Amino acid sequence: PPPPPPAPGLSMLTTIRRPLTYAATSCLRESPMRPALTSDVDSAGRCAGGRVRIAACVAESKGLGAFAVMPLSPGMVLGYYSGEVLTLAEMILRYGSGDVDSPFEYEAANQRAAWEAERSARGVSSSGTYLFNAGRCPLSGRTLLVDGEDPSLSNWTRYINHSTRRPALSARSEVLAAEGRDGLGTPRVTFVTLREIAEGEELTFDYGDGFDVDVLSFVDE
Repeated sequence: PPPPPPAPGLSMLTTIRRPLTYAATSCLRESPMRPALTSDVDSAGRCAGGRVRIAACVAESKGLGAFAVMPLSPGMVLGYYSGEVLTLAEMILRYGSGDVDSPFEYEAANQRAAWEAERSARGVSSSGTYLFNAGRCPLSGRTLLVDGEDPSLSNWTRYINHSTRRPALSARSEVLAAEGRDGLGTPRVTFVTLREIAEGEELTFDYGDGFDVDVLSFVDE
């Protein structure tokens, strides 16, 4: 069944596509800068129409997390995963192995190094741990992924952490037939509350709902 409409005050954040062209510069894998929060998070850390707060988790290894500001009922749409839309080929270009066996792979490795350097200069990591598999495009048959790693191109849902024990949210992914750029459909990943959620509780979901755990590293609760 289709997901329920978003709660009042929420707007659907669409994913975008950006050309994979970057200036050739030296690559710094780890950045000393800490990226800013996404633009939809206010100075108090609140977002999603005031229903969610972004804050540091008790477990330092988890980094930031999303927490309920008020009690939440089951079936509420809290947000949509947002970021850059990638095909599998583009994902491999970004996050594939460093082995170089052909001129094409050499060029791809140089592009990837330049891309990593551009992000590093802005304090954005290049880990590949924010990829969400939205599914197969009904127009082209190609698998589409959403990359929310760059905070300037994503939203608060990138801070939702993983839990298999008692997830608070479900992630419903689909690729809409509405044609986007390059003749591809439009991926949509919707976060919906699974159960009653108490004020102050961390909002988590099972990454198995859409993430490719083979390319992710995460900390379970």
